[in-house]
Amino acid sequence: MQTTIHKVTEKEFEFIKQHIQLFELDNRELQSEEFLVASYQNSVVGFGRIRSYESCNELCSLGIIETERLKGIGKQLVFELIKKSSNPLFLVCIIPDFFVPLGFEIVSEYPTELQNKLNYCTSELCVPENYVVMKYTK
Repeated sequence: MQTTIHKVTEKEFEFIKQHIQLFELDNRELQSEEFLVASYQNSVVGFGRIRSYESCNELCSLGIIETERLKGIGKQLVFELIKKSSNPLFLVCIIPDFFVPLGFEIVSEYPTELQNKLNYCTSELCVPENYVVMKYTK
């Protein structure tokens, strides 16, 4: 499956916003220019964003359409999003095993913005798994 990664169009951004709600991802302060989209045959199959803060960047709102999961699209998107990051890169997630092989490690010290994200996730995006903060280290 040959997907392409590119900046988001207006139509794609509407699709992404709907799927962020559906996948129960961080829907705060969504800005289309923060996103990259993975598409296959003119259909969105995945998306993710880099959110910029003063001292760091955050990889967030990463989602893959259910029928397209486990095909390497998430990995491809993460590597392209990493290229967009100009500051230390962090993320908050419940699937650290996915991110470790991509160069991230769980950290206990991180910027305030990530503590705020962790607080948001644990209070608003309740799941049975534990949230962790990870930093890109490669």
